[in-house]
Amino acid sequence: MCHYTDDDDNQCITRLPITVYHPPINVDLSFLNHSGPMFAGHQYTLQCTVEEVAPIINLTVSFYRGQTELQRLQSSSTTKEPVTETFTLGINLSKDDGGLYWCEAKLDLGAEGPQPPPVVTSQNITANVYYKPQLKESPDPERITVTKGDPLHLNCSSEGNPSPSYTWTLPSTSRSPISGSTLIIEAVTSTDGGQYACLVRNSVGKVTKKFTVDVKVNYIHIIIGVVVAVIVLAGLVFAVWYLRRNTYRMGQ
Repeated sequence: MCHYTDDDDNQCITRLPITVYHPPINVDLSFLNHSGPMFAGHQYTLQCTVEEVAPIINLTVSFYRGQTELQRLQSSSTTKEPVTETFTLGINLSKDDGGLYWCEAKLDLGAEGPQPPPVVTSQNITANVYYKPQLKESPDPERITVTKGDPLHLNCSSEGNPSPSYTWTLPSTSRSPISGSTLIIEAVTSTDGGQYACLVRNSVGKVTKKFTVDVKVNYIHIIIGVVVAVIVLAGLVFAVWYLRRNTYRMGQ
């Protein structure tokens, strides 16, 4: 305040608008009351703590996932003293929300303040989101018809975190156990018909995909075989008849 006397001997006071700004000395980001892996479908709280900043009314805090801004927040406090304040943001995680999270504190005093405005960023924290296996194709049961002797391919590919394991149940006990996402039989037999089940699981959950396989006989091969046999038999009969006929004539 400036005290002075004007020409009419009046006592006057002028208030001088002086702002002493103080950029944050540190910005820290964490998940409230949580550590370790997270789970899709659950809600968590990000907290960004800004230490010793003034005036906090001019502070803007932004939350980020990667390069995507999630939200901006400001304080309602009007104190001019350096203070520490924590800003929070609730997030409902999905399987695609894993990655790096960070926050940014910017002290913007307008055109008369420092340019560019001072910015302090937090450290990066990684969200590892666990979710149960999800099939890449439809989970509905499938019915497949395959010809005897042809190959059979059944696909049970899925994604999940942690990486899922696969367990197949086959109608034929003579086949070796299969632990991959794809079942391949190079040449099916009649005993390969029936129901196949693929169990996909990890520590979060499981899902099952079922297939019903019908093995049909290729009658074209049988027909061709019968025709060939008839032709061969007819040729033999003709040859026998022809030889007997010639032998009869020579004997006569």
